Amino acid sequence: MADAFTTSTVLTNQIQTVYDRIAFFALRSEPVFSQLAMVKPGNVTSPGTPVKFTFWGDLSTATTALSETVDVDAVALSDSQVTVTPAEYGNAILVPIRVRTDTLLIGFDPDAANVVAWNMVDTIDELARTAVDGGSNEDWVGQASEAAITATDILTADEVRQKHAELVANKARPLGNSLYGMISHPHVTYDLKGETGDGAWIAPHQYVDTAAVYNNEVGTFAGFRFLETPRAKLNADGGDSNVDTYTNYAFGSEMLANAESIPPHTVLGPVTDKLKRFQPLGWHTYTGFDTLREASLRRLLCASSIGSN
Repeated sequence: MADAFTTSTVLTNQIQTVYDRIAFFALRSEPVFSQLAMVKPGNVTSPGTPVKFTFWGDLSTATTALSETVDVDAVALSDSQVTVTPAEYGNAILVPIRVRTDTLLIGFDPDAANVVAWNMVDTIDELARTAVDGGSNEDWVGQASEAAITATDILTADEVRQKHAELVANKARPLGNSLYGMISHPHVTYDLKGETGDGAWIAPHQYVDTAAVYNNEVGTFAGFRFLETPRAKLNADGGDSNVDTYTNYAFGSEMLANAESIPPHTVLGPVTDKLKRFQPLGWHTYTGFDTLREASLRRLLCASSIGSN
């Protein structure tokens, strides 16, 4: 008689599925755009909305020689304002006590708080990027519109140098190290790093001692500190023949303002049901972003050799 093996298919009641009691979070990219809101209200007159930022206008240069016996005519001062309107934003989850009691995860409550907090960070950065995308200074590599961009219209050193020249001509103030900033998608920096004969790509560790490094800063090139991030706008099929287009953001100091009436914060909501089973957790802010100095922002749209073309 043949031997009978006691296998796992026989002892089905004793061999159970095993789960890791630690859950993993989704892949995340560091916030980039919100860190560029370098201007916030510093001396507001009172609570209220919207928030107005005031600019003095410079006087015209006085190049005409004075007459020895004639007094000068007085000229008027001028000013202008930029208005930033904050709004309320927030999100929340509601977890019944049964789920929190029955879950197999060791860190369910901290994990839930992590997900909520990240949603807050993610949302704030998207609000900042939306404000920057609304600027009026937009150009296109090799074309007269985004819809005409072809697969060969990739970012080059010449295009980067041109944006640097435009910012300098606009009298935009640079960031640290006399460099401007450029935010680009990694598909775009892939092409730019392949440029030859136009200077070197300098890694952050070569200048970090003299300038604070931004989130996702990957190096300098042609007068710009580059921030590489998938948060840069990618418009699928935005160009000609379904070519994906990418927005690059060339900027100087005081490009973006943040009118923050209530800072972003997490909120542990009150338990109001009769049996105290439902625990709310969320986040809230009362804030707004807008471009402060249009002269300090240039947007350049292009394709990528490794994009969807």
